[in-house]
Amino acid sequence: MTSHDRVQPAIQRIDELLTQRHAEGLGPGLSLALTTNDELLATRTYGVANADSREPVTERTLFQIGSITKHLTAAACLRLHEHGRLDVNAPVAEVLDWFEVKSRFATPITIHHLLTHTSGMIMMMDCSPSSWWQTWALRDTELGFEPGAKFSYSNVGYNVLQCVIQTITGLSFDASLRELVLEPLGMRESFGEILSGLYDRMAKGHKYSAHSDRPVSRPNQQIVVNWYELSEGCGSVVTTPTDLARFLRMLLNGGRADDGSEFLSPSTFKMMTHPHVEMQGFFPGTMQGYGVLIEQSEDTGGHRRVIGGGENLGFEAAMYGDVDAGAGVILFCNSFDVPWQETRWVLDTLVAVSRGEELPQLPELRPLFPQPLGEKASEYVGSYQSSDRSFNITEEDGHLSLASDGTTARLEPIWGDSFLTTHPNFDHAMLSFGRSDKGTVIEAFQLGDWYRSDPDEGPERYDVPTAWDAYVGHYRAFGVLVGSLKFFVRKGRLICQSFGGYADTELIDLGGGAFRIGDETSPHRMTFDSIADGRALRCRASDGDFYRVE
Repeated sequence: MTSHDRVQPAIQRIDELLTQRHAEGLGPGLSLALTTNDELLATRTYGVANADSREPVTERTLFQIGSITKHLTAAACLRLHEHGRLDVNAPVAEVLDWFEVKSRFATPITIHHLLTHTSGMIMMMDCSPSSWWQTWALRDTELGFEPGAKFSYSNVGYNVLQCVIQTITGLSFDASLRELVLEPLGMRESFGEILSGLYDRMAKGHKYSAHSDRPVSRPNQQIVVNWYELSEGCGSVVTTPTDLARFLRMLLNGGRADDGSEFLSPSTFKMMTHPHVEMQGFFPGTMQGYGVLIEQSEDTGGHRRVIGGGENLGFEAAMYGDVDAGAGVILFCNSFDVPWQETRWVLDTLVAVSRGEELPQLPELRPLFPQPLGEKASEYVGSYQSSDRSFNITEEDGHLSLASDGTTARLEPIWGDSFLTTHPNFDHAMLSFGRSDKGTVIEAFQLGDWYRSDPDEGPERYDVPTAWDAYVGHYRAFGVLVGSLKFFVRKGRLICQSFGGYADTELIDLGGGAFRIGDETSPHRMTFDSIADGRALRCRASDGDFYRVE
């Protein structure tokens, strides 16, 4: 990059920011690596690997890196491609002759489609811990669109790639990655699977509470999540920032390892980092390569950047490299605190050093704990009435309070127009407000309950199919990320609340007891069966079965 005199002040500035953010509550623990394209610049650790034992994070503490695993899975496929053992343009069924997905299209799913998330398959099968079973069970699902037509993120697609890799190598996933990726890059502190033998070395994931079906207020100390074992091509790699920096340097060096050897040939590396399709739902203009993400825009100063982000239960990971500046950063966190803002600023600081520019000032970052709404708070003030209950919202110094049945409690913003409260009548789910076409707050929702600021506005009731009565309720499964689904009817729509109670999604009735989640190109389906006493006991979703608990 440049001289030691400029690098050290930058590292000190970065350390100041992360020390501050950790003190403000960013994760129980953080682990950082800064690198150029040819050497490790610095490592830093903050906080604890386990909030219960208070064991500190060290440079050798292993973290789960979630979807950054996909980069290594893609690299393994490309190494097999280079060695003539796998054709990335070939149909998956040429390797797995039992692979099958229902499709109304003539185009077969290829390895390329899986690598670029353009297969049209469902997103995930979180209820099953086996990539092999997930791959087999895809025969009971249907493609949402013709392979290659568009981007649609698919974890299960990378689990199919895991089965492809293991079928070719005849090895476990960990041994396959070790032979194809980890050893060639000198990544000796990395592992392809989350196994109990690594328990003592691993940071423990953390979350806000033991509740898996509702949002909760952010606590001062998070709790340790349950331990699990995992072998998945989409997300089971564990490593240290120092070790993953070896992989990042390979990306910054056009496919060459630290020792100068050719890990990927120039043509194969070009395939990996080619912007094959735009990745929706991430930074604007981000493109999907094979595993790796590519960003090049005005926000990056025209520089080409390689990106990796990952999330597992209680973990977040970010990897960010600037190819033109020859600089990169890796930041791990053992909680659901997503450190993207911090990671981007750290990389911007390293890029400034490489350009000989003035170091950027410490940024204003999102608050980690709820803040007063200020003037916006007055927009929610008023009375809201449902068919059998009412509440009043008041404001003081930018804070909102909810009063009902003689009890008053504070409202805590989550995002947008959604809030939490400890009021005993409303503490079981998020409370969201709706606005008119003019932007005025006119209603509130909580699960199936609908509250209006003017009870005389709009219809009192909506006609819905009587069959829906059997589906309403709470269903659970032993999923790692999605273990709870709540179904309710609101304003004439059947809605599913998932992802810990943070997401409400309408079910589109396809007839015959089948429903679609998402637009016309979505492959995600749900059906309900095992009707007893007028209630469905099972929800059969594309990603697994959920069972009624209430």
